[in-house]
Amino acid sequence: MWNRVRAILFENLGLKLASLLLAFLLYAHVVTEQERESIVLIPIAAVGLADTLTSVGQLPPRVAVKVRGKWKDLIRLSLTRPFLSIDLAAAKPGMFQTSITADDISRRAIPPELARLVSVTEVRDPRSVDLAIEPKATRSLRVRARVVGRPASGYVVSGEPDVEPDSVRVMGPAKLLKEIDTLYTVAVDITGERERIQRLVALALPANVANLEPRRCVVTIRLDKAEPDSSSGRARSR
Repeated sequence: MWNRVRAILFENLGLKLASLLLAFLLYAHVVTEQERESIVLIPIAAVGLADTLTSVGQLPPRVAVKVRGKWKDLIRLSLTRPFLSIDLAAAKPGMFQTSITADDISRRAIPPELARLVSVTEVRDPRSVDLAIEPKATRSLRVRARVVGRPASGYVVSGEPDVEPDSVRVMGPAKLLKEIDTLYTVAVDITGERERIQRLVALALPANVANLEPRRCVVTIRLDKAEPDSSSGRARSR
């Protein structure tokens, strides 16, 4: 019985494996030739904005579109990593608005060799891009350290933390920079500390603001032993 089963399984094994592979390839060809619809997420990038201007607000990171085509072509599309560029070359201070259409995706996001094989049937979300465009400005702002937590019992912070450098040059929307006079570092946690702390930390920048130089600051925090409470000492002596 076992010999018969083994003969069925292993006789002409090479021919059987080749037949199985051929059947699989035929199945894959038939399946990938079928038309399907798929949702594709296409990254969005803003290009061409003048150096004297900056955009305020968040550009949508990607647009969801419905694409129809043969499965093999949809697979190729996903491997090409298409992206949609939003041209801001003609943008001026004020509100910039542009719609995203299926034709935009076909002409500007999908490679030409695939645009003939797949069709964009619908733009899901977003269907438009809205950005506030403002003049760009640079300004020097003072920097202060943001300290969180409490040192170990019996220790206190001595004086104001030192920040080096104590000012940085930043770039961003002119209107926003006029309203800011101080920048803070990211939080420096002193929980449980007993000795002087010195750390290289980044700046906590507002949205749409970038620091030109330097990128990081050195924060130095001095800790001293707390003075004994004289009033509580007198109370105990009584």
